[in-house]
Amino acid sequence: MKSISNTRVIPGPDGQQRAARWRRGFAVAVGIAYPLALLTAWALLRFSDGSWWLPVVGLYAPPVGFLLPAPIVLAATWRWASRRWFVSQIAVLMLALFALLGLQLGLGRDGRAAQDEGAIRIVSYNIDLGARGVPGIVAQVTKLRPNLVLLQETHDGVAAALREAFAGWHTNQRDQFFIASRFPILEVREPPTLHYQAGVGGGTKDGDGRGHFMAYTIDTGHGPIDVFSVHTISPREGLEDMRGSGFLHELRHGHILIGPDNGALRFNVYRRGRQVEALAAAARASSRPVIIGGDFNLPALSRVMHDNLGEFDDAFTQAGRGFGYTYPTKLPFLRIDRIFTGHGLRAVEFAIGDTQASDHLCVSAVIAASGR
Repeated sequence: MKSISNTRVIPGPDGQQRAARWRRGFAVAVGIAYPLALLTAWALLRFSDGSWWLPVVGLYAPPVGFLLPAPIVLAATWRWASRRWFVSQIAVLMLALFALLGLQLGLGRDGRAAQDEGAIRIVSYNIDLGARGVPGIVAQVTKLRPNLVLLQETHDGVAAALREAFAGWHTNQRDQFFIASRFPILEVREPPTLHYQAGVGGGTKDGDGRGHFMAYTIDTGHGPIDVFSVHTISPREGLEDMRGSGFLHELRHGHILIGPDNGALRFNVYRRGRQVEALAAAARASSRPVIIGGDFNLPALSRVMHDNLGEFDDAFTQAGRGFGYTYPTKLPFLRIDRIFTGHGLRAVEFAIGDTQASDHLCVSAVIAASGR
């Protein structure tokens, strides 16, 4: 008797057609599911009010995760679906790059306006308490040739070194904020204390908090301008409490869907929202042109940022190129350091720092009169 162990079964025409239909069906299914998943993710992140932990955590996750399914979707639609399906997925990928990852092309850059001697050249930098040394911070800042410098997360221990480094400039250090300006500083204003009510946003006790920004009026060639330096509360506290005893532990105990300490995370979101609201109210109340710079601890899709600062122009959106990520320095994936301008001003150039003198990269912009 002949052995049939090596006999190959060749599918007939019907089997081949069924396999082809299955492959096409799979390609079409992932071609539909991927953009729907991206749209759902965008809506959750963009419109979340912070009451559910999942969108909050998602805001601070590496956005490259949105692109992980793309190679599979592109390969499936190219191989098994029509070219129209493949082209549609290229369009979806482009939308993801711009809408979810924040890609900008720098179309608003204006090299001629950037060379104007009367332009304001601002650098904003969270210096992480100067933990990596003041000389590196100063070297990074001066490399960008600013005439206005806003530093956040400073303290009295580094203030003397900073004043020495900016000798001949107009300087002021108060709380965690340091300003060095080639323009005269006409006024420095601290915001009022913020009061948080018990239980609001998941909090468990009353607490007071500073406004987490400082306001200055400087005298420039464009006349007096109000400048705000901001550093809102970090999400780190809320996210670490959310992590609990670790992802696997919380998953085993059924906590991962509701969050082991959702109250702490919500209160963290609430406090940051209150700080941004106070900042925005002070900036809107100004009758002068406004510049706002600092560490907002808010990714690009944050509802808090859009609701409160949407009327101001983001310098990176106006004149930046690339993704503009500023944190953490070793492998940046979050754009949380920003510069905004108000009426009468516009950013004509934007740059990100390129050294690891802090755990943040600094942001720099050239700001000119907008003529409006």
